[in-house]
Amino acid sequence: MADENSGTAAASSVLSIQGEQQADQQQGYVRASDEDVDLYVDGVSDEVIMCRERGRHLFPTIRQAGIRFAEVDGDGLFIRRLVCTCCDLAVRVEKWEGARRGGRTRFARVASSLEYRTGAKGEVYLAPAGRGHMTPRQIGDSVASKALAGQSLTELRKTLKAEAKKAAKAKKS
Repeated sequence: MADENSGTAAASSVLSIQGEQQADQQQGYVRASDEDVDLYVDGVSDEVIMCRERGRHLFPTIRQAGIRFAEVDGDGLFIRRLVCTCCDLAVRVEKWEGARRGGRTRFARVASSLEYRTGAKGEVYLAPAGRGHMTPRQIGDSVASKALAGQSLTELRKTLKAEAKKAAKAKKS
């Protein structure tokens, strides 16, 4: 009987696949460390930093780029590819459906996804796997910290207070 009880206890401590997935969802994504973000920021171009700090890419509008399809997929959907005008590493792949309605041909975007390509100098947009998720705020904090590196916080505060007093006096005059 002792064997049956110990076996039951061991079986109840094993999570099911669904239980493991629920535990992962509750944990969320792993945030990248400040050191990993700093390393990433040091290794990419200003254009990549702009997209990462903004949190989105700049793709041309239909009026800017036109509506040119690159191919047709196996389902008969028209494929359109747009390259980010800022970083040049992100490609938005859009799937469009065409249909004839009331004597007119109408097009509707039915899906879109992002693909990332490697730049001419081997630059990549995504951080190395296993580093965690880098938020736009973390990227901005890293850039600001590098720009202000070597400055004394006390001196920075004194300078800003002196400038504020000077501006207030100038405003009164």
